[in-house]
Amino acid sequence: MPTTRPRHPVTETDEIADVLDAAAQRWSDVPRAKLVQLVLLDWARGGRSPAARADARADLAGSLPGSAALYDRTEDWPA
Repeated sequence: MPTTRPRHPVTETDEIADVLDAAAQRWSDVPRAKLVQLVLLDWARGGRSPAARADARADLAGSLPGSAALYDRTEDWPA
C-alpha cells in the first residue's frame, strides 16, 4: 500500500519469533505480518508482550497462599 510514512523491516530472529508465536495465540485470525503492529500497539498501551505475560503468570502460579494456581482473567475476559 502506498504511503509517505517510514516503513520498518523486522527480521524474525528466534526471540522475535517467540513473541510472534505468542501473539498468534492471542490474535489467531491475524496474519503474522500484522502481529508486529499489534504487539507494538499493545506495548505502547502499557501492556507487555503476550509471551512476557504468560511467563509472569507461570512464575506466580501456585505462589499465592492457599492457592494451587493463579487465576488467569484472559480466559474469561479476552482482550
